[in-house]
Amino acid sequence: MFAIKALMRKTYLRLPVLHYADALIAVALLFFSTAVVADTLDEGGREDAFLLTLAAALGAYDIDVAANLNSREVVRQRIQRPRLGRFPDLPTNSLARSEEIASWEAAFLESEIGGVAILVDENAALSAEDFTDRWLRSGGEQRLFVTFFRDDLVAAEKLVDVVSAYGYANELHFGAGYVAAAGQLYATAAQRLAIDSRAARRYRTEVTELAFLGERVRRKSTSLFSDDGNRGDSSLARREPSVFLKETLGDEFNQSTIEAIIVPGGVALGEVASLDFAPTDLIFDGEELILVDTIGKSWRLPKIGLADVKALFDYVARSEAINSDAIVDIDGEGRVRISSALRDTDVGFAIMHADTQPLAFVPNLPVTKSVIIDSGVNWQSIAMDELLQFEVAFEVRFLSADNMRIAQTRVALEYGYASKRKSSEYSDSWGRYVARLDENLDYSGLGQKLVRVATYAGWVGLFRRLQEDQVSFLRGRYEFMKINKTGTRTPRRY
Repeated sequence: MFAIKALMRKTYLRLPVLHYADALIAVALLFFSTAVVADTLDEGGREDAFLLTLAAALGAYDIDVAANLNSREVVRQRIQRPRLGRFPDLPTNSLARSEEIASWEAAFLESEIGGVAILVDENAALSAEDFTDRWLRSGGEQRLFVTFFRDDLVAAEKLVDVVSAYGYANELHFGAGYVAAAGQLYATAAQRLAIDSRAARRYRTEVTELAFLGERVRRKSTSLFSDDGNRGDSSLARREPSVFLKETLGDEFNQSTIEAIIVPGGVALGEVASLDFAPTDLIFDGEELILVDTIGKSWRLPKIGLADVKALFDYVARSEAINSDAIVDIDGEGRVRISSALRDTDVGFAIMHADTQPLAFVPNLPVTKSVIIDSGVNWQSIAMDELLQFEVAFEVRFLSADNMRIAQTRVALEYGYASKRKSSEYSDSWGRYVARLDENLDYSGLGQKLVRVATYAGWVGLFRRLQEDQVSFLRGRYEFMKINKTGTRTPRRY
């Protein structure tokens, strides 16, 4: 008696407010006890208040719910009917990456998948324009997006009926419609769920939410992935530079703790910038990024190419995911290893070229590698023109391994860079081999060779700060994530 009429709609957008659904849910709640709801939510938590609220009513429509679709117990069970659920590797505010957005939109354009955007709000009657505006102004606990396979359209429509009856604003997107409308909601969704079914599991796709279906978390883990974050992609792991944090290289007073057969080198950027005001929002207006502070004042960022900004943004996300500051390393045979986020970009090529420069300035030093690292990033607001500027402290270190195969800094050259002047200045040096430096060493020349790296370090530090402070980036995010960062091809050897 709880069956609903499944209408295969041609339109790609739906804003339902179905009055009969209220009555259906009221009846459903009489038949489905709280105990059943609790059993269905196998790993409940605060963020699952949404699923807990809907579980009984969805059960009346033959849809189960699961707090963790990758739970070993849930995956082991045979699917009797569709399940609505979450993924442990997609926690709240894990916004979609560029490649995820591209994969989702490609499948959507082929009418292979669809999505239901749910805004946990008291007003279920919003126009499409008002829905998007409210969506972009809402917190992460309110913006849910459910991806479904085409064969589960009926289940998605039942979900819409239920959430509408509960007063949640929503949009259903399916079919050959305006992909940007659906893509923008997917790109800015703070909670990404999916409908699990036999058909969805058989569907071969790169869409993250559907690719995760049917997979169990690793033993003694809450994730599908190994610690390196590569999900078993050994080819990607082999091409990444050696994973390390620049702090493990030590400093003038503390020895390195990196044990390495080959001393790590290259370029590693890992500073979190200081900022002299508290930003609340990052906005992309189609031409540049803008920071908004607590009083609503907008601050413009220095001009560099959008492709470069996007590449650096992606690098920070990749760096945080694998817990590594390494960008590039070139071994003794000239083989290049570079962060996958910067491969085949102008930024990556510029940093790779910079990595080849330091040893040419110190031919007399008995060292194995050079490494360029940032040691401080500071952004300041300039009230007169509402433009932000930054300063970067960075070091060029020359390394070799001791008899315990631990990397040691033999000489370090310290520099400072100011975005206003767009130039770097040598400030100091330290290390056991300082006395061996050529008295005619071109300190200024080396610093100028590394200006672009210093510029990138400023942006990396800023993006790390914004990520650490969880500064909202929703307005313009969809357009920003679609920027093509492709540039100079990364050679296998340099």
